[in-house]
Amino acid sequence: MESLTRRMAAWPAWARRLLLGLIMAGYFAVVGLMARLHGTGSRVLALVLLVALTWLLAYVSRATACSEADGEMRREDRRYLAEFVPAMAVYFALMLFVWPLHKTTGTAWLKALIALAPALPVAAMAVSLFRYVTASDEFMQRLHLQALALAAGVVAVLSVAVGFLAAAKVVSLDGTVLLLVFPALMLVYGPTLAWAKRRYRD
Repeated sequence: MESLTRRMAAWPAWARRLLLGLIMAGYFAVVGLMARLHGTGSRVLALVLLVALTWLLAYVSRATACSEADGEMRREDRRYLAEFVPAMAVYFALMLFVWPLHKTTGTAWLKALIALAPALPVAAMAVSLFRYVTASDEFMQRLHLQALALAAGVVAVLSVAVGFLAAAKVVSLDGTVLLLVFPALMLVYGPTLAWAKRRYRD
């Protein structure tokens, strides 16, 4: 897979971005369908697709952000992938097979357990991201810091704007909107890190 990453790094920039966009589109399409899936077979298929797309997205993102010379996956990249993808798989499995049980559970402590279960793999993902950043060299840590600071600023501004819209009754929202904060941070963090790398490369 590393040789494939190196070969993709030699592709034209537009081709790499197109492939990345197609993978992300498929990723969000499957995520959007998660709440509508009911059969066990369809949920298992969705889980397999999400894990495969997460794994593929990591390699294509690496190839998109790198040149042909440094397209190889570094040791910290491989470790991050080995930690992040299983945590993401557990998260999606819980959301597909455990989370729907909260609708039919009447016991308060069991409902709380079901509700909090998906937070555990999210914590594991956050720890793996921290380990990935701290394992990088000082230059990469600087780029990660810039990217995370910018991503946190963007998500903070959007959260405040949405909060004021909800407070003014312009939009109607409930507590489930908080579930979007971490995915939004990760979604914005990717492009900001690519921007930071390109900024220093130029």
